[in-house]
Amino acid sequence: MQLKNYNVYFFFVVLIAITVVAYFILQPFLIPFLIAAVLAHLFSPAYEFLLKFLKREGLSSGLICLLMALIIIVPIFIILSLVIGEIQDVINKFNTDPGTFRNAIGNFSGSLAALPFFHFFEPEKLISQASIISAVKSFSQNALFILQSVYEGIVHFIFAVFIMFFSFFFLLIDGKELVKKIMRLSPLQDKYESILIDKFNSITRATIKGTILIGVLQGLIGSLLFLATGVVSPIFFGILMMIASVIPPIGSGLIWIPVGIGTLLLGHIQEGVVILLVGVLVISTIDNFVRPKLVGKDTQMHPLMILFATLGGIALFGVSGFIVGPIIMSLFVALWDIYALEFRGQLDRYNE
Repeated sequence: MQLKNYNVYFFFVVLIAITVVAYFILQPFLIPFLIAAVLAHLFSPAYEFLLKFLKREGLSSGLICLLMALIIIVPIFIILSLVIGEIQDVINKFNTDPGTFRNAIGNFSGSLAALPFFHFFEPEKLISQASIISAVKSFSQNALFILQSVYEGIVHFIFAVFIMFFSFFFLLIDGKELVKKIMRLSPLQDKYESILIDKFNSITRATIKGTILIGVLQGLIGSLLFLATGVVSPIFFGILMMIASVIPPIGSGLIWIPVGIGTLLLGHIQEGVVILLVGVLVISTIDNFVRPKLVGKDTQMHPLMILFATLGGIALFGVSGFIVGPIIMSLFVALWDIYALEFRGQLDRYNE
């Protein structure tokens, strides 16, 4: 028996096998590369502007990389150093003056016990001085192991940043040619490929404008608010607010609401009221009114889909998932839209 087109089948088998092996080789670099692609798209107008004057692709791309490092990387390292310093200060204060922490814990548990119906939860067992102080002592004793884990994470972060910058440099120069080559190899029609590219561009703009900028703004306001009201580790809680802001629609309220209530329960009524009022009147206003104006119609996904994409992306890809998740989900939605357009006639017939 003679198999027709044997050479074609053999070629595609080899092609798929090599592609699978190449995927596993490139897998550690995919997320930094994707982030570099997002940044290259955002910074491409600045690169084109510099290229008109400098006439040198390498120099223009290098200057944009330096600009990005000053805008993104340097502030991240400064913030991380401040957060680590605050954590070390809290550990040192506990070791030198544990009495202050005992009084605070006592006031907190007493305030909880005074709340109606809360006695059913037995707060004296849930929150006791002995259990919390024991946990803090255990944390301080194991701080060395925790710091070692942090340093290992920093090493991995530096490696990912290096890959990202390396990719970013070349994507600024060759990014358009790479997109053209992918479009050439894709069997999809050009109009559908344009839909996918437009969806990628829109979700990228929405992620940067509606998530990162608002997260930074809310984190800055939160840090200043906590600093003014005397909350311990204001920068640390501000960073938590910035991270929590990527989770729509709850957002940074996951941080400032418990902090405000906790401040009230500790007996600092005025400070707690200020935190809650600023959270409701200012921080929530930013999330509910400023975000739609910044994002506009860039992301045409349902808020529930955005929530699932963000949380699922973070669970699957880590911190970078709040960018990667919505992008992948938007492409998923776009592909199904293409399917609905391409097979509209058959779908209409089948659904009669």
